[in-house]
Amino acid sequence: MKDSRIDSSSLKNLAQAGAGLPKGRAVFLRYVGFPILKRAVSFDRALNHFVKEGERSVKLAERIDTEIFFERVMVPHLFGLEENSRYYSIAMVLEHLHIVGMALQTRIPILSRGEKLSREVKIEEYKPYTQIGFDVIDRYRDFIVHFRENLLKNLGDIHGKNRHEHPWFGALNPKEWMVMGAIHQTVHRRQIEAILKELRSGYSRCL
Repeated sequence: MKDSRIDSSSLKNLAQAGAGLPKGRAVFLRYVGFPILKRAVSFDRALNHFVKEGERSVKLAERIDTEIFFERVMVPHLFGLEENSRYYSIAMVLEHLHIVGMALQTRIPILSRGEKLSREVKIEEYKPYTQIGFDVIDRYRDFIVHFRENLLKNLGDIHGKNRHEHPWFGALNPKEWMVMGAIHQTVHRRQIEAILKELRSGYSRCL
């Protein structure tokens, strides 16, 4: 995994994985932004958005040359992006999206059937700090193609009172988890675009 040239002090200042968002943004999202969205956005709309944003991320990644696909880049602060996640490669973003997406695909139906999830959600456990191959594009593309079908075939009551705690947004029911997933897709699609922008800017400065 190649590292782009950045000031080492920037890395030292990154918060630990799972530290969350800056306090002001965290409060806004939990008590203002997300409550508005979870009321305004339907389950179907959130599902469609989740798939659409996944497809956009795949298309962006498909255009990337192998030599920069694994290059880690420090992006500017993005709304909804944890500080620790600012220093990713495009490969790492896709791996993270795949990890989170698989969890949603499994756990939303479980909650919708009134069953309890015993495992606490810890943000740090969803970080892509592992060996990642170029096949992550194919794996994530295949996941997005089949996500809707795999989610819906085991779905129960999406508006039920069965909830599971998200560390940033509180206890969510199945529909609210889908809305959260859709937001998450957008945040990281924007991160891919920010990484590409930083890479292009870096290479132009070298010319």
